[in-house]
Amino acid sequence: MIASISSLLMTTAFTIISAIVDSEHINKGQYIESHKSRWILRLTFFIVVGISNILNGVAAALLFTALFDQVLNWLRGKPFWYLGTVAKWDIFFSKRKWLYITVKVLCLISAILLFFNN
Repeated sequence: MIASISSLLMTTAFTIISAIVDSEHINKGQYIESHKSRWILRLTFFIVVGISNILNGVAAALLFTALFDQVLNWLRGKPFWYLGTVAKWDIFFSKRKWLYITVKVLCLISAILLFFNN
């Protein structure tokens, strides 16, 4: 249980720091054309979290998915469910807002259940 709480807290901190870094770039007009380096960093983080408990790694990925965009939107002063125009994720969900919100809520619920039930 302590490992799960530690993983949850580390993931929350990682998510907030990632959103801060991205918001600083975006607010300076340095738009992110390629998300490849960010995907590699995030995947590495989830793998490290999951080394001792694979479910914590999965929960970390789900929690990041649930929270990142909303923290980034808050830091940028955008609406809570705002979607950008560059990332493939944003483009896909831009015409499916109901699905986007559903995915976010399911990711959050799943992450919480995984963190506290393993």
